[in-house]
Amino acid sequence: MISEGGDSTSVTKKRRVPKVWQYLGALLLIAFVVGGAYFCSLHLTGRQAQEIIFTSVSPSQIEVYLSGSVANEGIYTCNEDTSLGDILNRAGGVTEEGDSSHLSIYVPYREESSHEEHQKINLNTAEVWLLEALEDIGPKRAEAIVDYREEHGRFQQIEQVMNVPGIGEVTLEKNRGKITV
Repeated sequence: MISEGGDSTSVTKKRRVPKVWQYLGALLLIAFVVGGAYFCSLHLTGRQAQEIIFTSVSPSQIEVYLSGSVANEGIYTCNEDTSLGDILNRAGGVTEEGDSSHLSIYVPYREESSHEEHQKINLNTAEVWLLEALEDIGPKRAEAIVDYREEHGRFQQIEQVMNVPGIGEVTLEKNRGKITV
């Protein structure tokens, strides 16, 4: 380009990004996309259905209730050779958003443990398929419970489940001994 004021010539050059930086940028973009897909797949497949089996416990076995930052809260049967790591593995391990400092372990005294008791379903953590196991709670009501807790936060008392559309006092009384918060 020639300037209008005289014979001096000024050339305007476009700055070109070196090929190395172009390749590096593309590589980083690909790594970001692949990494994001990997973490999404971990998050979506991290929770697996847990079968609940109610069995009687022999005198040499004890029941341990495990809750907190664990994938599958519940009661686990073990013996004197079972380690805490074994129980944690059976519970699906520590959740991604939690850590092992937020675990609760409850071991009842032998006199306190009743083999007639059943494991309760936690309204704050149960997935839809588990809520469907309750009396008079089908797929629509189970989904409504999950939607309600996502919109309004954790249930503080089991009576709050009556705030969910379609669940009244009769349904609560049928399930009172089967649910917890």
